[in-house]
Amino acid sequence: MSLELRRDSPVTWLASYPRSGNTLLRIILKRCFGLSSQSVYADEEFSDAALRDVVGHQPVGDDPARFLRQAQDERRQLYIKTHELPPGDNHPVIYVVRDGRAAVVSYIHFLREILKRDVAAADVICGKVGASWSRHVRAWTLPPLPGTLVVRYEDLVIGEAATLKKISAFIGAPQREAFDISFDSLHELAPDFFRSGSNRKNIAELNRRGRTAVRANARRHLARPGVCGNRR
Repeated sequence: MSLELRRDSPVTWLASYPRSGNTLLRIILKRCFGLSSQSVYADEEFSDAALRDVVGHQPVGDDPARFLRQAQDERRQLYIKTHELPPGDNHPVIYVVRDGRAAVVSYIHFLREILKRDVAAADVICGKVGASWSRHVRAWTLPPLPGTLVVRYEDLVIGEAATLKKISAFIGAPQREAFDISFDSLHELAPDFFRSGSNRKNIAELNRRGRTAVRANARRHLARPGVCGNRR
């Protein structure tokens, strides 16, 4: 989907490397803040009505320009998911970062099992299949910008109160409901999409060469390899 945004378009980007918690952030916006969100993609995996309702996914339709104009006329803020590199605009951004080792493993599963693409793990890790994890994180978060809020998947998944407060302050909306999101219930609803929320299990799938490659990319692009570290 092509979105021709103006400087005054009422958009906040929900950005992340694929499989880093973008959908979890959208669920939190819906469940805790009562806010729907959109996507630059067709998101066909959300064709099920029950899943679409949980995620808070609002289809843009066949006329994105008209959709944007209507939102602007209604003074309604849009929260738009993207996994692309930064578009170079000045719209606010909530960026979700996840342990790079866990994110690339989850993305490999998504490519192979949902998109049915025959990809090599090494190609995903080094950035031959889209941007590498470390390049993506760097592009969106460095240098730090005042209009960008960086949140960690590891904090979102437990509904950390401090993180929810940061989100509330950033978007200017109060938290209406308590965090009560269970990964088990999400897995039951869509087991292929919500395959495993565990960093530990994902990382265990990487061999030593894969783990080393992720860390090497982090050192090259981020100059701080500790961002790969799993705190939980």
